[in-house]
Amino acid sequence: MIEPKALTQALADAGIDPVQFHKDLEESGDAFANQFQRDHPEFHNGNTVPVPTGGSRVPESMGGAAAGDWRELPENQMAIEPEYPPEYHTAMAQYELFGKIKKTISVLNKPVENSYKVRLQYKGAEGDDKTAMESRLKGEENLRDGALNAAQHMFEQLDQTLLSDRCKSTVKEVMERGRFPFEDRDTLGDYMTVLQRGNQTLFADQKKLLEKIKKIKKEAAAAATAAAKKDEKSGGYGTSPAPVVDVATAGA
Repeated sequence: MIEPKALTQALADAGIDPVQFHKDLEESGDAFANQFQRDHPEFHNGNTVPVPTGGSRVPESMGGAAAGDWRELPENQMAIEPEYPPEYHTAMAQYELFGKIKKTISVLNKPVENSYKVRLQYKGAEGDDKTAMESRLKGEENLRDGALNAAQHMFEQLDQTLLSDRCKSTVKEVMERGRFPFEDRDTLGDYMTVLQRGNQTLFADQKKLLEKIKKIKKEAAAAATAAAKKDEKSGGYGTSPAPVVDVATAGA
């Protein structure tokens, strides 16, 4: 608890009149309390209309008169997500991996271009300038190779049966040409086109996988619906066949 003297001093240090502060605080407290005193004019902020109970009046913040028929609205049944087979979860993991690889490849242009800029800036340099170029270039190439290696590592984790031959060859070209020592804008531009093709082929194969995922979900939903109808017909007790009674031993 703050001591009164300490609070007064803190207010004064902040340039606030302590007397006025306490007066405003007291008035604010009184105004708040008046809202709950039935004999005070400010009771319920002056609104004397009684609040109906039982949901007969909907507050304006919740729709007002336009939502007065809320009791007639159909109840939303909780949707139960069907249980999907293992291949669904495997496919989803691969789908997400596709997305990560595409994102990684889409930003490869920056480290590759940075290496090109350093090489171009110091082209023909000698002496100390050449030494500085070699140091900077090595650093930029390490960053470039790290990004390429990360993309390659993720690509190798993909199920290769999900990849088309075109996708495999295009991504291979992305990895190999990314390490090329570009020295002119045209060859660098060609590589940017290769990056675009790489992402396009990945997108195409990912789209095929998405269709497979949709099919699995549809089949799972149909199976769940059929099982629910079957259970409903049997009264929730299943449809196990009645036991077979051997008449010859029934009285044994």
